[in-house]
Amino acid sequence: MASNLKRLQDRAAAIAARLNELADCEERSEEQTVELRRLTDEADKVKSDLEFEQKLAAKEAELRSVVERAAPAPAAVAAPAEEPKKVEIRAINPHHTTLRAFNDGPDAVESAYRCGRWLRATVFRNQEDLRWCRDHGVESRALNEGSNSAGGALVPEEFANRVIRLVETYGTFPGAAENVSMNRDTMVVPKRLSGTTAYFIGEGSSVTESEPTYGNVSLVAKKLGVSCRMSTEVVEDALVSLADSVAAEFATSLAYKIDTCGWLGSGTSEFGGINGIVNKINDGTHTASVVSAITGNTAFETLDIEDFLAVIGKLPLYARQGAAWYVSPAGYAASISRLKYAAGGNTVDNLGRDAGESFLGYPVRMVHVLNSTLGADANKVKVLFGNMSLSSIYARRRDFSVRLFDQVYATTDQLLLQGTMRFDINHHSLGSNSEVGPVVALRSAAS
Repeated sequence: MASNLKRLQDRAAAIAARLNELADCEERSEEQTVELRRLTDEADKVKSDLEFEQKLAAKEAELRSVVERAAPAPAAVAAPAEEPKKVEIRAINPHHTTLRAFNDGPDAVESAYRCGRWLRATVFRNQEDLRWCRDHGVESRALNEGSNSAGGALVPEEFANRVIRLVETYGTFPGAAENVSMNRDTMVVPKRLSGTTAYFIGEGSSVTESEPTYGNVSLVAKKLGVSCRMSTEVVEDALVSLADSVAAEFATSLAYKIDTCGWLGSGTSEFGGINGIVNKINDGTHTASVVSAITGNTAFETLDIEDFLAVIGKLPLYARQGAAWYVSPAGYAASISRLKYAAGGNTVDNLGRDAGESFLGYPVRMVHVLNSTLGADANKVKVLFGNMSLSSIYARRRDFSVRLFDQVYATTDQLLLQGTMRFDINHHSLGSNSEVGPVVALRSAAS
């Protein structure tokens, strides 16, 4: 109804503009006169149709206000100025803890409420919840009166967007690598291997030619999924808390898997065939990008300042802008933090201040999945240093989407919430056995 009204209003405006244009002509042609007559007749019809649509809209609003306990959100009509957004959260059982997922703005609780209201409408088919979701634009495609057992119901975008945002917050790899959007399942990105070479030339001699060479970085989308079961009683009783807890759990598990693939992946099916940077840089074909600690330094607790300075000295100049240290929290405390506080010249005041996650002029990024083994741990990559955006790509083919299935566990009165995303990771520039790449690894001594 609203679309018909808008279409008629647009047509009426177009007719009025054309009539005004033709009326201003001093010498009107026969074709223009015919067009004027046709537009005049059409204007009468459009006016009549407009009046009819306006009566329909008014009658629908009148009936809804009588039938429902609360008037729904008004149908969208053309307005001279945008009105302030109205938020409706009706009385429900309050959540008793601070929200973890929906906690970053004034509209956060409303978003959680919308997701919870959608869950209850989809599961219990309650007419009041169905009407509320339709009136407030909550995924109307899924709110039909039939069953959604065949393919599941698509969860509102607020929920999926919240999970995507949390994955980027909880995880460390997506923020460190170059982010790319894939427009197809398989994508090839060109990679510069070598450039042109300058030569001195003598008088009357020709210039020696040289050409840049390029390789290809192949990206193949992998599908990652997560699912959980919940009882219908939980959906019925705790709308806001349910949406918040499920979003946080999904985001945490996705972020952990993406991090383990990006940092530690072994190329097996457990990691979707993805080789992590630690595994790849230490495979024997990138030895120029690996620094071995001084003999005897086989643990975080025995790493010296000279080991870290050797790593900085290896990193090429082009990779130093945007470079950072990547280390586990346990490794940071046992090595970097230990070395910082062992330095002389400290006072009570600066020892009591926030330590600050930086070292030797570069920021420190904590990565939970990196090596955390304390004590002797010979010949293992302990710390990474460099600019990950120059060495690695995190490519997203499809952002996170969620579906709800209410028939899979119908006999136990449970629901299945299932989410999937598609992505790939490729570490394309880690140097070689003779050339240092934009990331350097610090490996504990062999003995």
